[in-house]
Amino acid sequence: MPAMTGENPPGGWVGPDRVRMGKYGFLIALGIASTAYHLWFTQLFPFEQDQHKIAHLGFMLVGAAVLAFEPEPKTRRERFGNYATLLEAALSAVVAGYLFIAFNRIVYEQLGIYTDLDLFMGLLLILLLLDVCRRVYGPMLSLVGVVGLAYALYGPYFPGILNHNGVQAERLVQGLTVEFGSGVFGVIVEVSGTFIIIFMILAGLLEAYGALEYFVQVGTLIGKQVRSGLAQMTTVASMGMGSVNGSAAANAATTGAFTIPLLKRHGLDRDTAAAYEAVASSGGQIMPPIMGAAAFIMAEITGTSYLRIIVVGFLPALLFYGTVAIGVHMTTIKEGLTSEIDEDELTDVETVDKDRKNALNAIFGRTTTAVSFGQISVRNLIVEGLALWVPLAVLLYALVILLYDPLYAGFLSIMSAFPAAFVQGIFFRDGYGIRDFLVDTLDGLGRGMENAAPIAVSLGVMNIFVGVLNLTGFTQVFASSLVELSGGVLALLLMFAMVAALLFGLGMPTVAAYITAVLLIAPALTEAGIDLLAAHFFVFYFAILSALTPPVAIACLVTARVAGGNFWRTAGKSLVLGAPLFVLPYIFVVNDSLLFWSVPATPITFVVVGTGLVATVTAIVNYFSGQLRLPSRAGLLVAAGAAVFAPLAPMTVAVQTLATLTIVALLYIEVKYDSGSETGQPEQAAVDD
Repeated sequence: MPAMTGENPPGGWVGPDRVRMGKYGFLIALGIASTAYHLWFTQLFPFEQDQHKIAHLGFMLVGAAVLAFEPEPKTRRERFGNYATLLEAALSAVVAGYLFIAFNRIVYEQLGIYTDLDLFMGLLLILLLLDVCRRVYGPMLSLVGVVGLAYALYGPYFPGILNHNGVQAERLVQGLTVEFGSGVFGVIVEVSGTFIIIFMILAGLLEAYGALEYFVQVGTLIGKQVRSGLAQMTTVASMGMGSVNGSAAANAATTGAFTIPLLKRHGLDRDTAAAYEAVASSGGQIMPPIMGAAAFIMAEITGTSYLRIIVVGFLPALLFYGTVAIGVHMTTIKEGLTSEIDEDELTDVETVDKDRKNALNAIFGRTTTAVSFGQISVRNLIVEGLALWVPLAVLLYALVILLYDPLYAGFLSIMSAFPAAFVQGIFFRDGYGIRDFLVDTLDGLGRGMENAAPIAVSLGVMNIFVGVLNLTGFTQVFASSLVELSGGVLALLLMFAMVAALLFGLGMPTVAAYITAVLLIAPALTEAGIDLLAAHFFVFYFAILSALTPPVAIACLVTARVAGGNFWRTAGKSLVLGAPLFVLPYIFVVNDSLLFWSVPATPITFVVVGTGLVATVTAIVNYFSGQLRLPSRAGLLVAAGAAVFAPLAPMTVAVQTLATLTIVALLYIEVKYDSGSETGQPEQAAVDD
């Protein structure tokens, strides 16, 4: 069969373009079937939740395996991996089908008596989860699952607090699989099969209807008002997408393919551009209402409503975003990137995910441009954002005003996305027809599958680990040991918790890192008197920041590759830009009014802490209206520490007031000092340096 382009190497059965077309075509078909099934189940609940989890995991395993397929293998190992991937996709369907059909027999007829075939299918499911997860996320998360299995089997050989009686292999397979209510099919996969899948379908539709392009326009409108406009535009776009798709690495790879080259073309060095993208892509996951997928897991584990989770997380997220925006502004001006935004260059966003768009063109005969970049204005943003803000408005109205369950609110949000996108396209885009709308919609359903499948598989692997912890009773032992190690000193306990959360998160997706860390660490924090939600948010933030923390720093690794930069320099600049963010979890533990609102404590604390974070990032970047003098820089750090940790002092209000006034005075003095310098242009002098 001839290849579709001249670039395809000879000698293969089919060219990589046709293989790519088949891959994305299959994912779209699977996305359609998966969406129809999950919307049907989550609204009608036609059979038991445990049986649904089997079907859900089957869909996700097949989707993740196909997603890992490489259309253009370059080595024998990659070709072999492709064959193995297809085999695993087929086996996943077989295992899920078997367990789904045999569910009633296993649960209600045999009453705990399992056949050899039942146990074999259970074992095969564990192996498939581990290897498919390895293919989509790398070895780290699968290694956690393998270590968990080894720990369960060989418990008597472990020393100290790790020692336990051990679990027989047959009992381990039973507990993790065919008992259905725990292990692989535990509560975390239940959340994945209901809340997460619904919101990932919504995220996929928003992406296909132009979320990235829309966030670029919003960022452009904001960026035109400040000198660091170009950098702010890319940061807003990355954070916006990060809040939707729930994966720092995936977001860094997709939006970074547009933002990083744009920043480099305007004079920003490659490592700094990569650092901006890494921090923005990671931080997007903390912004309500979607918060990646972690908000749903947190609500389930803590027994708290989803609405309360997003309310509690709102002010810390604003502080996070504000700190990053200020850090980006200071760094950009300091390094000399002050170019105005050229709207003609924004069309480069259409090159993001080019393989997908080429495949869509081959399948449907066309691709569409989601939004235009000719006249970026507030009016146009309202018109061209219908497909984005109408579903989000419906979601918030259903959650906040009508107090609907998140499942039903998410369902209504999805249903509202279709007419909103249709109206946006048909009435406000030239040359856009019904066929274009259908292409975008089918693409969105495929994207929903691509977003949800890796997360679900990673949660399945985490359930293996969680199941082992439950079988061995290690969770409480670890929590007690952590408290004992800290000697009851809260500050020391928080530091241990931070280090543990960062270590657990190395190389893992955020949701998996959060689950691992929170199950082991949160009990120790609550035992020490920290509120349950504060403990969870503390761990959650450090699970996110693990994506910026060497030696793995997965977000930095991805962006450094896109930028062609140095990983260690990118990670270093990411840590400088994100340094205040490592303090933020301590801040809201000490200033709990940021999480649990009250008047006047919450607004006062928000202003004081915000001022302290501005001082912190200014001192770390070493720039305000020019290079900071050493006494001012040191004074800002001291005053910032006093402002954000004032509740620890006897006279909290007095300390807050004095620290805030000191910060304002020091910044004013720096502005006056720089305005009186010989050049009168401290910014350019800093650039020349």
